Amino acid sequence: MSIKGSVGERLRNIGRQVLLFVACAIFTGTVGLLVADTVILPRFIRKGEQIKVPNIVDLSPDQARRALAKKGLRMRLQNPRWDTRIAEGNIVAQNPVSDARVKSGRTVYVVPSRGTRSFKVPDVVGKKLRQAHLYIQQAGLMVAEVIEEPSEDVEEGSVARQYPVAGSEVNAQAEITIYVSDGLPGELLIMNNLVGDRVAAAKKRIEEAGLRVGKTSYEFTTSYEPGVVIRQVPGAGEEIRQGSRVALIISRL
Repeated sequence: MSIKGSVGERLRNIGRQVLLFVACAIFTGTVGLLVADTVILPRFIRKGEQIKVPNIVDLSPDQARRALAKKGLRMRLQNPRWDTRIAEGNIVAQNPVSDARVKSGRTVYVVPSRGTRSFKVPDVVGKKLRQAHLYIQQAGLMVAEVIEEPSEDVEEGSVARQYPVAGSEVNAQAEITIYVSDGLPGELLIMNNLVGDRVAAAKKRIEEAGLRVGKTSYEFTTSYEPGVVIRQVPGAGEEIRQGSRVALIISRL
């Protein structure tokens, strides 16, 4: 073998040994990192101090931030949401929740309250009853009561007035009362006393007086026989327009 060939063979052997050493070093380092990441570090971290997250609900953001900072925690605000219980601007929710145990430096995400959501009352005057119901529901509100009354300006079956009035700002629990025209007002009458009358007799007296029978409901009582009027609206002696409706409450066992 020539001297030149011998030198080349030695260089190739050295190269292979270097590559083998580098490969072994990379493998050893990778295994070491995996062991550290999956075994050593978790054990070390688990031995770290656990901090109890304080309750910051209903605090202002500044108060909440200070309370968290005292515990070595950080705070990050999220998008606000409507809430009927917590005042506008105060914290309504937190994550992690209070009493959870976390590491020092953990970020607590908080949601501030936008306060009670307000709704604008729509204008339903002049609309038919069914349409008025629809408008009010679409505004996120509900009709509490429908009251019939005579009107000189609004045709029968349409809304003559409403409460609260159109444009009012109300909360989600607000209920709207609408007054529906039942035709032109008649002459003013004094309401007869119907209490104690049988249902048929009471209805006959209402119609003979130029009035109309309104809502009839039943109520348990031992003071009257079944089928007898125990209350009326309007009450006896009150003024009522001819053509108006009279509600009756009837006894039952």
